[in-house]
Amino acid sequence: MSWDFRRGVVGIRHMVQVGIDHGISERRLLASTGLLLADLDAADLEVEAVQELSAARNLVQALADPPGLGAEVAMRFSLANFGLLGFAMLSSPTAGDALRIALRTLRIGNRFIDITAGLTQTTGRITFQHKDLPADVRAFLLERDLVLIFGVIVLRCLSPQLVHRLGDTRLELALPDDRTAKVIDGMTTMLADLAHDPMRRFRIVANRPTTELTFPLDLLAEPMSMPDPATAALCEQHCLDLLRNRLDRGPLAARIRAILLHEIHTAPTAIEIAARLNMDRRTLHRRLTEEGTNFRNLQEQTRHALAIDMLETLDLTVKETATRLGYTSAAAFSRSFTRWTGTPPSAHRHRELTPPITDPS
Repeated sequence: MSWDFRRGVVGIRHMVQVGIDHGISERRLLASTGLLLADLDAADLEVEAVQELSAARNLVQALADPPGLGAEVAMRFSLANFGLLGFAMLSSPTAGDALRIALRTLRIGNRFIDITAGLTQTTGRITFQHKDLPADVRAFLLERDLVLIFGVIVLRCLSPQLVHRLGDTRLELALPDDRTAKVIDGMTTMLADLAHDPMRRFRIVANRPTTELTFPLDLLAEPMSMPDPATAALCEQHCLDLLRNRLDRGPLAARIRAILLHEIHTAPTAIEIAARLNMDRRTLHRRLTEEGTNFRNLQEQTRHALAIDMLETLDLTVKETATRLGYTSAAAFSRSFTRWTGTPPSAHRHRELTPPITDPS
């Protein structure tokens, strides 16, 4: 569930901060993302799903994916990281209106978890689909995003009347007992400042085949904390405009670099990428020239940065690196790498990295 309002940028920053707190170097945590730590403070930075996924994979692999890692990352977020969505929900007339706003916004902006809703005559059900996520980060991202959705957005926005109805709801998680316990602990900690203590009433069940929230249909008629339909409508529209505009915003070079990062192993051509972006090859080259670059430079810069990460940080072999970067042979990759750096790729393996600075206190 990574989306605009700089959530993706903040998401990577929080993952990196958690990793650094555990003694992992920022270089290892940002490997294969094409980003530096300083980039995450840029006001105009937009990151793609593949970059956030790479950062998640780096964190999970470095720390062996312990239960609670996703919750630890989520606990660094606040409602302010979600822009006007929280305010749009708070000012909705009823819980049903707030749910409609949340689902509509999350469906457009979601990257990692699909959210669907269904209603019967007496109950409502929200299902969180995550089966298409890579297996190595699936549990981490589900754990993180569930704490975000419920601990940061949903439960914090409920009115006292709605909190008293939480006993009528049921959240089933496709997570084992140890991860479910960490999800509950994370949400409890995040909501500790609320006098009505929503977690005391919330029913959560582990080891289920799917992740679903079930609730009585009449709960949708309950009022929200500070109903103001006009404000809610204005905030909702602003949220949706931001998300939709993101699809067409930003430098072309950044969009191409993101595609190259995601599909570098297939070595996509300029013609193929132009088709993906609904333009012809000449238009792509012209617009890149206007931005002071060209496709070959972007491709080589991306391959160069990833090669350094793979060789020095991830300690892959020259052959493995060549394959991941889409080269037909290790020899072809070695020639390119030597042209970029003046040294063969073998000279960049097994280098000692500067250990992270830790606070002795």
